[in-house]
Amino acid sequence: MTYKRYFYVDETGQDTQGKLFIVAVIVTSDQIDEWRKACEEIERVSRKGKVKWRLTPRDRQLAYMQLILQNPMFVGHLTFALYKNSQDYVDLTVEAIALAIRQTGNEGNNVVSVDGLPKQRWQDYARWIRQRGAKVEKVRGVRREENDSLIRLADALCGFVRAAHEEQPEMKTLFDVAVKRQSIKQLTV
Repeated sequence: MTYKRYFYVDETGQDTQGKLFIVAVIVTSDQIDEWRKACEEIERVSRKGKVKWRLTPRDRQLAYMQLILQNPMFVGHLTFALYKNSQDYVDLTVEAIALAIRQTGNEGNNVVSVDGLPKQRWQDYARWIRQRGAKVEKVRGVRREENDSLIRLADALCGFVRAAHEEQPEMKTLFDVAVKRQSIKQLTV
């Protein structure tokens, strides 16, 4: 039996000129409405709201990530790839998506949503993902992350991983615990 699996993707680090580039890939089940409701409730409780990670006050960022990491629904479904010393942003993003698909079983009808991906690139991304040995049914872009709680989660995961790697103490401590517990997973070749 095949089922749909959804992948929500965001990236950060282009401003570092390649020193640090992070791609977050949220891997969801076909219970997409439940995932969205859980994200929206956590946004409400943490008072993060629908705001981008970088515009969210630090205390709300921390509260949001603590609640996300405590929710069993998300354990093992929050993945990221970390790259250093490269400006091949498109290639690295496609590689991270393909890794996430392959490392979560590579079966089913996989649908990928990428923050800010223009429509004219959708077919290119799908082709490039397939060329890396990952099955994908459809790739689409999300124009405004404010409208999709799962893209906002990918944005937050990017910001969280980046904050930990930039040695922000509270974020680094929470990140280290989350990795140790496998609440979040680093995608590696």
